[in-house]
Amino acid sequence: MSIRQFIFPKEKTKNLRFYDVIIITLILFGEFIIRSNQLFLDSLNAVKSAMFYAFPLSPILLSQNTESITETVAETVDTATEGVAYSSNLQFQFFMLLLVFLYLIVRNFDFKQIPFRFKLSVIPWYFVLLAIMGLSADVLYLLFDNGYNYFTKEVLLSMDFFELFRKLAALSPVAIIYALLNAFYEEFFFLGLLGTVDQKYKWQTLLYSTIIRISFHTYQGMTSAIIIGVVFGLLYYYFYTYRIKNLLPVVLVHSMADMFGSGFVYLFARF
Repeated sequence: MSIRQFIFPKEKTKNLRFYDVIIITLILFGEFIIRSNQLFLDSLNAVKSAMFYAFPLSPILLSQNTESITETVAETVDTATEGVAYSSNLQFQFFMLLLVFLYLIVRNFDFKQIPFRFKLSVIPWYFVLLAIMGLSADVLYLLFDNGYNYFTKEVLLSMDFFELFRKLAALSPVAIIYALLNAFYEEFFFLGLLGTVDQKYKWQTLLYSTIIRISFHTYQGMTSAIIIGVVFGLLYYYFYTYRIKNLLPVVLVHSMADMFGSGFVYLFARF
C-alpha cells in the first residue's frame, strides 16, 4: 500500500485507527483540555495561597477568610463556565467540527454507520434518559459536591410540567443553538466516532473516552469532572450502545444539561 492510499483509502473506512482518534481528539478538545486544566490549577493555587496567608490568623478571621476563599473559587468556576459557553465558543467549535468532517471525508469514513435519525422510538427514550441522567445528577451532586437539595418538600410541591417550557422560552436563541451544537460536538466523538473503533479495543477505548471527558471538565472542579466523565459518560455509553442505538436522543438530553445544568427536578421546579 502506498502512502497516498494509506492517507486517502479507496475503500470506505469502517474502523477508526488509533492515530485517527488522537488527531480528532486534538482538533476537537486540545484547546479545551489546556484551558480547563489551567483554570483548575489556578483555582487550586488561589486556595493554597489564601490558606497560607490565613494560617497565622485567629479562628474567627480564619473562618471569615475561608468564606472569602469559597467565594473566590466560585467566581473562578463561574468565569470558567462563561469562558466555555455560548457565543464565545460557537464559531470555534463549528470550525473545529468542520475540520473533523473534512478529515473524515479525506479518510473516506463511512458516516452511515453512526445512527443519527428521528424515529418515534426517540421520544420515549429521550424522556427516560432525561429522567435517569437528571435524577442521578441531583443525587450525586447532593452527596459528593455539596449541591443544592432538590428533594425537599417545598421544592417537590412546586413542580410544574409547564415550567420547563417557561424556562426554555427565557433562553436566548444563541444559548439553545450552542447547547445543541456542543452536545453533538461531544457525543458525535465519544459515542459515534469512538464507537467505530475495532471492538477488540472496546475497553481501552472506553477508558480513553472517560479520561478525555474528565480532562476538559476539570474547570468545574475535580468532583464534578469525575461525575461527568465517569457516571454520565458511562450512562450515555450504555444507553447508546445497548439500548437506544441512536445518537439523536443522547444529543438532545446532553443539550438540556448544557442549557439548564444536569439536574432533573430543577427543570420543573418553579424557582
